Amino acid sequence: MSNWKIFQGNGKPIDREINELLPPPPSWRHFDKNSNKKQQLGATFQARSEEIELVNAALYLRRPLLVTGKPGSGKTSLAYAVAYELKLGEVLYWPITTRTTLKDGLYYYDAIGRLQDAQQQDKNNQDHLKEIGKYIQLGPLGTALLPSDKPRALLIDEIDKSDIDLPNDLLYLFEEGEFKIPELVRISEKLATVEVRTAYKDENEPTAGDIKVTIEQGRVSCQAFP
Repeated sequence: MSNWKIFQGNGKPIDREINELLPPPPSWRHFDKNSNKKQQLGATFQARSEEIELVNAALYLRRPLLVTGKPGSGKTSLAYAVAYELKLGEVLYWPITTRTTLKDGLYYYDAIGRLQDAQQQDKNNQDHLKEIGKYIQLGPLGTALLPSDKPRALLIDEIDKSDIDLPNDLLYLFEEGEFKIPELVRISEKLATVEVRTAYKDENEPTAGDIKVTIEQGRVSCQAFP
C-alpha cells in the first residue's frame, strides 16, 4: 500500500466508505462475544527472559510477584500469559483506587439486601438464617485465598495508587494465608457451613467449579499458595 493514510487532513471528504478502506481489526481489538480476548492476550504475549525467571522464582517460593513498569509495558499481559500457559483458569482481577480497602478485595456483604428480604420472610414465618450465603460474595483476593492444590492467578492492578496501609495489610494477609468473615463466624454454631459465590464468572475455564464454594466456620484458609 503506497499511501496507507486514510485521514489526510486536507478537508476533503473521502470518496468511499471508511469500512471499505480499513483492513480487518487486530485479533485483540475484535469484540466478538464468542471470542475470549483475555485468553488471546495470554496466548500471544511474549515474556522477556528476566520476567520468566522472576515468575518461576515466585512459583517455587509460593510468593506473590510485584511487577513494576511504565504503562503499556505488559504488566497485565504477563499475568494472563502465566495463567494461560500454566492452565490456571480465570484470572482474578482486582483494580485498586485510593479508596480501596483490604475488605473490598476479600468479600462483599449485602446487608441492606438481606435486611429487606428478611423483613419479607418474617411475614411468611420463614427461617432466613440459611439464606445468608446469597448475600455474600468473595472478592478477587478472597477467592485467591481459597484452598487449592495449584496457584490461583490474582492480578492486583495499580497498587501504587492505594492507601498507605493497604500494602502492609496485604503482606500480613499473605503471611497468615487466611481470613475470617465475621458475618459467618457469628452464626457458625448454628450454621457451620455456608455456600457463597466467588469472583469467578467464566464457566468455560478450569476454575468454573469454584464459582460457588462452601465456607466452613466462617473461615477461608489457603494451602501452599498464594
